[in-house]
Amino acid sequence: MAFNACVALPLTDSQLFLVSSMRVCSGFRSSVACNLRFRRVKGDAVSIGSRFRNFGVARAKGQKIEDHSLLDDSMDNTDDEQVGDVRPKVPERDFTGTAYVPVYVMLPLSVIDMNCELVDPEDLLNQLSILKSANVDGVMIDCWWGIVEAHAPQVYKWSGYRRLFQMVRDLKLKLQVVMSFHECGGNVGDDVHIPLPQWVTEIGETNPDIYFTDREERRNTECLTWGIDKERVLKRRTAVEVYFDYMRSFRVEFDEFFQDGIISEIEIGLGPCGELRYPSYPAKHGWTYPGIGEFQCYDKYLMNSLSKAAEVRGHLFWGRGPENAGSYNSAPHEIGFFRDGGDYDSYYGRFFLNWYSQVLIDHGDRVLALANLAFEGTGISVKLSGIHWWYKTASHAAELTAGFYNSSNRDGYATIAAMLRKHGVALNFTCFEMRTVDQYEGFPEALADPEGLVWQVLNAAWDACIPLASENALPCYDREGYNKILENAKPLHNPDGRHLSVFTYLRLGPVLMERHNFQEFERFVKRMHVYKCTFYQTDDFDSSSIQFQEKQFQIQMQYEQKLHYSRGDGWVKLRLGVLSHLDRLYFLRVCPMSITYNVVKAARRKGEDKAKRAALEGNQGGARRSKPLKEKERTKLRERHRRAITARILAGLRRHGNYNLRARADINDVIAALAREAGWVVLPDGTTFPSRFQGSRPAGGTSAAITSSSSHLVSQLTPPGSLRGVSPGHRTSVDYNSCRMKGVFIPNPSPYDLSASTQSQTPGMVGEGREQTESDPRDGGSMNTINDKQIVDIPPIPKLPEQDFAGSPFIPVYVMLPLGAINMKCELVDLDGQLKQLKVLKSANVDGVMVDCWWGIVEAHAPQEYNWNGYKRLFEMVHELKLKLQQPPFSGTPLHRLFMIISIHVDVGGMEEDLKLLKLSRSSALMKGLSSRCHAFQGLTVCEGRGSIHLGNVGDDVCIPLPNWVAEIGRSNPDIFFTDREGRRNPECLSWGIDKELVLRGRTAIELMYVYFDYMRSFRAEFDEFFEDGIISMVEVGLGPCRELRYPSCPVKHGWRYPGIGEFVCYDKYFLKSLKKTAEARGHPFWARGPDNAGSYNSQPHETGFFCDGGEYDGYYGRFFLNWYARILVDHGDWLLGIHWWYKTSSHAAELTAGLYNPCNHDGYAAIVAMLKKHRAVLNFSCSELWTVDQQVDFAEAHADPEGLVWHVLNAAWDVGIPVAGENALPCYDRVTYNKILDNAKPLSDPDGRHFLSFTYLRLSPLLMERQTYMEFERFVKRMHGDAVLDLQGNSIEMV
Repeated sequence: MAFNACVALPLTDSQLFLVSSMRVCSGFRSSVACNLRFRRVKGDAVSIGSRFRNFGVARAKGQKIEDHSLLDDSMDNTDDEQVGDVRPKVPERDFTGTAYVPVYVMLPLSVIDMNCELVDPEDLLNQLSILKSANVDGVMIDCWWGIVEAHAPQVYKWSGYRRLFQMVRDLKLKLQVVMSFHECGGNVGDDVHIPLPQWVTEIGETNPDIYFTDREERRNTECLTWGIDKERVLKRRTAVEVYFDYMRSFRVEFDEFFQDGIISEIEIGLGPCGELRYPSYPAKHGWTYPGIGEFQCYDKYLMNSLSKAAEVRGHLFWGRGPENAGSYNSAPHEIGFFRDGGDYDSYYGRFFLNWYSQVLIDHGDRVLALANLAFEGTGISVKLSGIHWWYKTASHAAELTAGFYNSSNRDGYATIAAMLRKHGVALNFTCFEMRTVDQYEGFPEALADPEGLVWQVLNAAWDACIPLASENALPCYDREGYNKILENAKPLHNPDGRHLSVFTYLRLGPVLMERHNFQEFERFVKRMHVYKCTFYQTDDFDSSSIQFQEKQFQIQMQYEQKLHYSRGDGWVKLRLGVLSHLDRLYFLRVCPMSITYNVVKAARRKGEDKAKRAALEGNQGGARRSKPLKEKERTKLRERHRRAITARILAGLRRHGNYNLRARADINDVIAALAREAGWVVLPDGTTFPSRFQGSRPAGGTSAAITSSSSHLVSQLTPPGSLRGVSPGHRTSVDYNSCRMKGVFIPNPSPYDLSASTQSQTPGMVGEGREQTESDPRDGGSMNTINDKQIVDIPPIPKLPEQDFAGSPFIPVYVMLPLGAINMKCELVDLDGQLKQLKVLKSANVDGVMVDCWWGIVEAHAPQEYNWNGYKRLFEMVHELKLKLQQPPFSGTPLHRLFMIISIHVDVGGMEEDLKLLKLSRSSALMKGLSSRCHAFQGLTVCEGRGSIHLGNVGDDVCIPLPNWVAEIGRSNPDIFFTDREGRRNPECLSWGIDKELVLRGRTAIELMYVYFDYMRSFRAEFDEFFEDGIISMVEVGLGPCRELRYPSCPVKHGWRYPGIGEFVCYDKYFLKSLKKTAEARGHPFWARGPDNAGSYNSQPHETGFFCDGGEYDGYYGRFFLNWYARILVDHGDWLLGIHWWYKTSSHAAELTAGLYNPCNHDGYAAIVAMLKKHRAVLNFSCSELWTVDQQVDFAEAHADPEGLVWHVLNAAWDVGIPVAGENALPCYDRVTYNKILDNAKPLSDPDGRHFLSFTYLRLSPLLMERQTYMEFERFVKRMHGDAVLDLQGNSIEMV
């Protein structure tokens, strides 16, 4: 099928109108075809994917976008006929004045035959001449290893390539040359077969392990396995040596072309299709899009490498590939390895994927090191494949099998970019022409996001300061695709003016040489080269007049006499000098041999002459005869228009409204989803009723009644999360759609949307009475039919056996004393009552207690005047009970209200030495003061934790301000406190911006550290006997609000309520000064500001322009600001709060405002644990008692995942080898919560036996002392100690 349209060109009066009809083949998409078929004009870039929030014309990364004009499409009525507005005009972005980006064209695969001879040189010369006339900079050619070194080792034949290179030089074009060490054929776009060298295949016949191998032992002969890089299996040479000899021969053979600058770049083939990846999705083995592919590591060489890595890791049984990774065409949620909470994120999975991806990086490192030797002085590049399918899932399964370890909270491309930077190599990336919306329309089940992937790789390369090149992944012939390439090649408003170093078009062929396609390509080249191109609309003229057609025919005949025909490829090339006055019209360089005269009007106008219209549209028929055809076409257009809008509405509901709609959803699905969101129950047959309905069914029902309680109905509407601890199943695994996806969060489906197989795989949940159950009640339920109505039967809830912790590692348990144990006069409050409570704790074998030593109490009135009376009496009491003292946090700088906690540890035989915990300050400039503090506590390690005032936060029941003399400074200079955007001060702790400011009695914060040193030295002298006797075992220094290393971004005193995202608190003048200096150093002074659209304390991410999907948090400015904001925190300290709400969104807004730069494509805790490892500190993390299922039930809108966060932080710490301590974030008194803490403290099946260093219970209270709660607490302590326990009966304990 073909569409015809006409183009009018406005010329001068002396020039005639030239009209050309454009024939668009249905097999290739073009701007015209897209507009007619999809009723969509995308302008510069339009997407509903994760990079953009709404439909519209794309602006700079992260900026707001305008509503797409398609939303205002109208249907006009003309003479009782409905006519659609087919294509509204959307202005294109003007690239005039932008950077020059060279454009190369890849030559056909068959340009050199197997005898290394040039094929059809005359035709190739004509095509190269046409490319030259379009100002193309050069061409790319594959130098095939299977052709050049085909018959014998180190016997090279370059004759065909020499002739080709000479032809290119004569046309004054440049060359990009690919060192192709792979096989051609069997992949998308391959039209020839070029095998590996014959002598290599002969080796492969006797030793097939030289090829990549999948789990079923199918060999992939496309390229050699990386396992033989150092194995001498290729005629006494290693694979790396073979590659080097080949590259060195090429460099010597074509030295003159290097000297003359004809060869501008060498691309090193590092894998299948010349790309650095595993051949994980070979079409020859049955793979079809969007299958996840398979791991390719089962040849004996890679398996040997895996076995050695497992042995070094200490787990020989890990020397195997995954057994549950599915097949080539599996989907992630179908298999155990890649599903949400699957083995990919388990202990073994993390080990395997680290090894698998490291083999890929090591291969690139080895080959590029030799390539730099062979091609010294010439630019080198490496190509990466754009694996965009399944990008919006947590596992990124297709990327993992290809060797890119890019799952959630990991940037798999940063390590590759770092390796390329080491060798000064450019990164060449594909899929620059793809749009997320197109992928969704074609394969919605693939959850693809090419735009999100491109944005991630762009930033990974530019952050590493390496050149970035690109090429299209699939053939591209239409303006829409070219515009997308231009947008990525020259990002709008890029503050650094960064752009592609070069673009290579894939590939030269007959389709590109068709007139209309070449017109668009030539226009694209000019825009890449900065030339201004006029955009001509196809409906700027009245094409209905007979005079117009006659004039068109006259012009055609006039110029056909002056055309030089090139019959070989059916193209016409204008002689020089002909039509020179029209040279400004880009598409007149190449014309078709014939021009179609049937022109279809792009728009209708009222009052048009029907006879003229019929003469234009019909070949010989009249208006009456053509009317049915016109009506049919209009109907098709209207239906396509409606379907396109419906698809966009559904996509918007899925991504931005969190509706779980199936791929082929209709209006019934939408209504059902809305009803369920409103709290109604919708059965599969459509029966709908309120979730809390008691009694008979609504009107229309029969005698059937609902026997289940309303509580059961409510529980059915809320899918549970995983109840397992820190183990491979730590995360919510109800359904793979509930995982943390990059760029999108899809909530759990209604229970009535789950298939039987899905329900059967649903993990356990917490039942009523906080009893653990084996599974969700609906798993075992049945759907019975009574009078054509379905009734849900809820089975009884069985008890889940508890894990036996007898014989497990000993973990000390400490209890934090009440905040008001010491009053503002530094006197011990209720001595007898506290002594009684300490004895009760002692009877439960608690290892110690923790008490707050407040800076605002001890040094309240004047600097260096200390009052320790109350603490001395408390310490003596503890000493009499034969307990040990732990000294948590001293504030290491005057930036906080010091919150000193003294932890009292019991001397336990299992502890070889006193706990030594280090929590250090925020920069090397503070190390001098820190050294002094360490000197004050010789024999101990200072833990610089968190200092704060306890007022206005959850659980605070007393008010302890900062010292009076500090408060006086704050009254005259409120900028010493953290400040939000509205100018509200937070006196909870001091701003980190005053480190080097002379604002504290004539001293900077760093200088004031010596005041803290005096404070701590005073403590050391006052309680010397407790240090000498080993009673005090740990000293910790506070670093932020509530003792936590975070910004005070969610203060209750300013109106924050869970699950608000909080606010950035960097608006005191000292922080803004620091931000200004950083922005100026970055070269963008206008960035010296806080975000303007980050919402308020109780906003939700999708409500703000900064945190919404595709918001500014991931834009140029957002990335700069968040890096600065987080760096200050990382430099500042080392204690972490568990900010788990909004963890399942792409931005992680609550973590960002708290200073933890942990969005979905970045590991925000890696930098923190690296700092802790540097100082040999312990990471103390909270929220180890929280369940994801509870968050989903109580605050479903918060998208919280405390289990996923705990698992993330634990692995971040243990991966770098630092100890982890824990405490509960909220009070806990029941067995279910204690079991959760135990599961996290002693992970099930941890192959390394890792566990918490200690656990601190928050906090001693009258409720804990109640009989039943104390029984559960005592049982918990025994299990933490590794003792065997029996269920405690009500009469087995006599309370003190």
